[in-house]
Amino acid sequence: MTIAQLLIYGAVFGSVLALLASGYSLVYGVGGVINLSHGAFYLLTAYMIFWFIDGSILSYPIAIIVSLIIITIFGGIVYLAFIKPLEKYGEISILIVTFALAFVIERVILVYEGAKVGQLEPITLDKFIPGGLEILGVFVYYQDLIIVSAAIIVLSFLILFIKKSKLGKSIRAVSQDKDAAKLMGVNVDRILMITVAFSAFLAGLSAVLYVPKTNVMPYFGWDYLLLAMSVVILGGMGSLTGSLIGAYLISFTRYFVLLYIDFPYGTAFAGITHLLIIIVMLIIRPRGLLGKKERV
Repeated sequence: MTIAQLLIYGAVFGSVLALLASGYSLVYGVGGVINLSHGAFYLLTAYMIFWFIDGSILSYPIAIIVSLIIITIFGGIVYLAFIKPLEKYGEISILIVTFALAFVIERVILVYEGAKVGQLEPITLDKFIPGGLEILGVFVYYQDLIIVSAAIIVLSFLILFIKKSKLGKSIRAVSQDKDAAKLMGVNVDRILMITVAFSAFLAGLSAVLYVPKTNVMPYFGWDYLLLAMSVVILGGMGSLTGSLIGAYLISFTRYFVLLYIDFPYGTAFAGITHLLIIIVMLIIRPRGLLGKKERV
């Protein structure tokens, strides 16, 4: 691996992590909710698209749109059915139920896929545009360029939306003080439902963009959950800006390891980089790089 590859591949993977972790950070920032089913949103979106296409039910573009709509609605249902009723019992109850939900989703996919094909195999999706071009002597797929462009557009929109729109101001009000927001007439439950739904959309969008570059198995949801958690812990719980910084730091660190440590040791160390970051940050700076008392 060269320095050019490190920069390009790091930017691509960092963009995926930024999308994935921003939704996770947003939910914590607004509602103080640690949602352990976030990785399952990624997983379920990828499989829904695959099932629609594999069963000749929908074309690829329509399957993407429908799957993103379904996962967004599903995120809202998760809040109403599982998170909202347990808020009064504390964070541990929400942790347990969202963990259980993620596990159930994984098991259902595992059983269905295993029964369907007889032998469990990884799935992947077609690239949006085949081929690519050379940048700095490195062959870059068009899919990579789409990932980076989509991340810039979506995350820029998210930041502007939260800062400038009426709904965004309500989200910020809830993130700062739920009780005060209620007194101001803000429907806190509605805001939290929208936030969880949008986080599910961002997780689903991450799958839409990244699965065509790789593959996915029913148990991969936990990997992406840990990646999102590591980004948020590094950047600061509830800080969107911190999540963006954390995403690219973790991504470039992984590829830096691959650049300077020989195979297979480099691959092994790169695979646990985010776990080491979680441990180190929790020891030396639990609130992360940009974590503050007020969330988001």
